[in-house]
Amino acid sequence: MPPTPQGLVRPRVKQLWYAVVFPPDLVVPADLQRLGLRAQQFTSFVSIEAPNALLLEVKGSLRLFGSLEQLQARIDAVWQALGLAAVSAVAPATLAALWCARAGKRLRIEDPSLLAGRLAPLSLACTAWDADQLRLLQAVGITRLGELLRLPRAGLARRLGAAAVRDLEIALGKQPAPRRAFVARERFRERSDLEMEIEHVALLEQAAAPLIVRCAQFLRTRQSGVQSFELRLRHRSVPTDRIRLGLASVTSEAHRLTDVLAQRLTRLELSAPVRAIELVSGALQPLSAVSCDAFGAVGSGGGRDTVSQLVERLRARLGERAVYGVSAIAEHRPEKAWRRVQHMTGAMAEKKPLQSMPRPIWLLDEPLPLSQQEMRELLRGNAVLQQDPERIESGWWDGKGVARDYYSVRPAHGARLWIFQERHTQCWYLHGLFA
Repeated sequence: MPPTPQGLVRPRVKQLWYAVVFPPDLVVPADLQRLGLRAQQFTSFVSIEAPNALLLEVKGSLRLFGSLEQLQARIDAVWQALGLAAVSAVAPATLAALWCARAGKRLRIEDPSLLAGRLAPLSLACTAWDADQLRLLQAVGITRLGELLRLPRAGLARRLGAAAVRDLEIALGKQPAPRRAFVARERFRERSDLEMEIEHVALLEQAAAPLIVRCAQFLRTRQSGVQSFELRLRHRSVPTDRIRLGLASVTSEAHRLTDVLAQRLTRLELSAPVRAIELVSGALQPLSAVSCDAFGAVGSGGGRDTVSQLVERLRARLGERAVYGVSAIAEHRPEKAWRRVQHMTGAMAEKKPLQSMPRPIWLLDEPLPLSQQEMRELLRGNAVLQQDPERIESGWWDGKGVARDYYSVRPAHGARLWIFQERHTQCWYLHGLFA
């Protein structure tokens, strides 16, 4: 920083903002969350600037980490250790630091009176304004921030809008720009080192029980629950085993966590003796006020298991993808009128498909062609086709169009069937069975 001329008082800097910009092709929103966690070791205030930047208020951190130059170098070293190409800048205004970093200028500005001069050479592209605004400015020969700053603000507001003028005032430190602080998602995470190595799966549930009890207490005190958690088994010489467990609904109950873990451990084979275990919860979620059992009764009294507990046990035994719910979709074509959902609670409460007649729950994977002989046998005796067929003609927009007339038929000695005639080919198909 240049020395202050004699007789002048340097303005007191209230805030200093460190901005870092990462290549957009290397960073996704989830990565920014993790990078924000890394940045919190240097300051208590971190703001995520989508799509690929972070802002850190570092004025209060200078006493802990030394000079501003040392602090900037230490933060930059974190990104270098992660193998991320990043450009950082420091300025007493949020947008000034962000614009310098976007322009690829690793600047350090502490004096607010120097902002206009240091921002002047930067290209207007660093503002990330709307493309139409940038083209308008380029059409009148303005390509640098310095050229823009010399224009009357009233005229800029008429041509670019008040938001652009406000950005300029923020970049010069003449107007405050509050930022939303990044708050990391709270999770339960605790490790237990075992006195003796465990070689049998049967002992793992007992060893994990204290961690589950503390996790449940952790959730209750925050009036929150989880829908997933992970048990990590640490060994002496082989990589850590990670057992990921999902729940059918949000819960904070220790017995449900224990039940899911017990079911999952029944099909686990240890790769090596376990010397330590660690329990890590998923993201905390608010608890619902009530829960329903399999027959719709509120609560879980009477000793009966809830639907959620049944689903959790089946998933723990058969695998996460083997048990799923079904959600209706507003679609006329039967084979496309539903989709699988992992979160089964309230799955069927979504918007129902557009139907004019009853449809069977059991649909075949593919419609089964029926020959003329099979149709004659099907209609033999007192069996008749339902009157007023359901006509479905849809899907022309996605290349999978159908034109069908659906009927229900009950043979003399058989289940009620759902069949259709393809209108173009006049061929018959079996598509489903009614309960």
